[in-house]
Amino acid sequence: MKLKLTVSCILIVLICAIIPPSFAGLSSSGEKKEFYITARQYAYEPGKISVNKGDEVHIKLASLDVIHGFFLEGYDIDAQIEPGVQKIKMRHPSQGREFTEVDEIVFTADRPGKFRFRCSHTCGTMHPFMQGEMLVNPNYPFLAGSGGTVGVFISALLTMFVLAKKDTSAAAEKELQHG
Repeated sequence: MKLKLTVSCILIVLICAIIPPSFAGLSSSGEKKEFYITARQYAYEPGKISVNKGDEVHIKLASLDVIHGFFLEGYDIDAQIEPGVQKIKMRHPSQGREFTEVDEIVFTADRPGKFRFRCSHTCGTMHPFMQGEMLVNPNYPFLAGSGGTVGVFISALLTMFVLAKKDTSAAAEKELQHG
């Protein structure tokens, strides 16, 4: 009986920890990620950034030489930066808005995948090759941890139920023997 209960509890915890990551595209919770990206003819530094789905992304931009753009595909973000200027001009092109000045670009990485960022302001002959990449990873640790917690809770309830039933059965058996 104890072996069956132990195996059942372990299976419940494993199932609850393994199944949620398969739904990684549906929900997650993230943390704040900050990046300082510098632009120069014809590169971004760093050229690749990586976050988890659900992370709140904060990007500060600076130009080292000429006016550069920063267009993040899939997130409707277009920005312009000038050398020596702290403020970033940013807009959301699909909303038809004009550029507004901000200190940093802030958004939530709400879907996993690879998203290219590229210069959106002609900065010289090699301008078309000025690109970078943002990788948004599925938030598996969060989902597995959440599922595992649920599994432990269910296992504890199952154990309490089985032990309570066993105690009730034992008491009823004693009563029959003594009665």
